[in-house]
Amino acid sequence: MKVAQASEPDVIVDVVRDVCGMSTRDREAKLQYRTMHASWGEGSAHCGEDYELHLCERCFFSQVAEMKRARWLAVMFDEEGNAILVDDAYGRVTKSAKEGGGEPC
Repeated sequence: MKVAQASEPDVIVDVVRDVCGMSTRDREAKLQYRTMHASWGEGSAHCGEDYELHLCERCFFSQVAEMKRARWLAVMFDEEGNAILVDDAYGRVTKSAKEGGGEPC
């Protein structure tokens, strides 16, 4: 959730994590968060609804672990079942610099 200060235009002064409710400011007072976003279209039960959740790194990977667990529960008796649990790249679309992709952080 974005916390804005009333001004022209509104200035974002903080972003509160939507999972744990804490500020996303780090020790240097920089905002450190990412968003999980969904927009539902025609034919869905939530047509026209948009969602945006603000997550810190810990909260994000906690949610990824929950999704991974839900996927595993759905296929745990299939051939691919246990492979999901050991997939460290589950959902990732870009490799880190130390793995030969992306730019160093």
